[in-house]
Amino acid sequence: METEQSETRVRILEAAAAIFAEHGFAATTIRQICSQAQVNLAAVNYHFGGKEGLYRDTIRFLRMRAYESYPTTYGLAADALPEEQLRAFVRSFLLRTSFDEKTQEFGTIVMREMVEPTAALDMMLDEGIRSLFGQLVGIVSDLLPEHTDAEIVLASARSIISQCLFYLFSRSVISRMSPEEKFGLEDLDRVSEQILLFSLSALKEIGTKVNNASPGIAKRQDQN
Repeated sequence: METEQSETRVRILEAAAAIFAEHGFAATTIRQICSQAQVNLAAVNYHFGGKEGLYRDTIRFLRMRAYESYPTTYGLAADALPEEQLRAFVRSFLLRTSFDEKTQEFGTIVMREMVEPTAALDMMLDEGIRSLFGQLVGIVSDLLPEHTDAEIVLASARSIISQCLFYLFSRSVISRMSPEEKFGLEDLDRVSEQILLFSLSALKEIGTKVNNASPGIAKRQDQN
């Protein structure tokens, strides 16, 4: 009995993932999901308590699957250099959100939540996004001089994540401007290395300015 319930739950989640990704939360109906999952309407209430609960658990389901496939550490040793940590972060982010068809439903729902947020966005922030961004901030901080202003570290981390998100948000534009570019697994090395090279070059320049105490870059030193 428990096995049947578990199988039914997964079948509903799989159907919900596809439909929520395609249509968004507001335009999706429970009837659509139940029809695709081949279950009755009562099954959603039984397993998830309603549409909102199903949507939250669908996001958790997709996130768990994406991170199991592509963890942020990407198999690195705990003492890996910051440059290698950044490479792993960028590659795993791209794979979880846009470069692997198996995880694109997760990326699409993330994109939808950023453009048209629902109540689930707060859950996503609390359960994943904040800690993920905090990890990136830590990597960036290690790549910059110790006395770099915190706002500069944050701005640098945001710039890096923006490059990664570009391939999630702009896929339809890129495909029209450059039809020959598919941005699948075969393109991962090229794109991730471009982001890494660009980011490391920028961080190196920022580090130079910090060490030269350029205004607005280094922390203000207390005058004693």
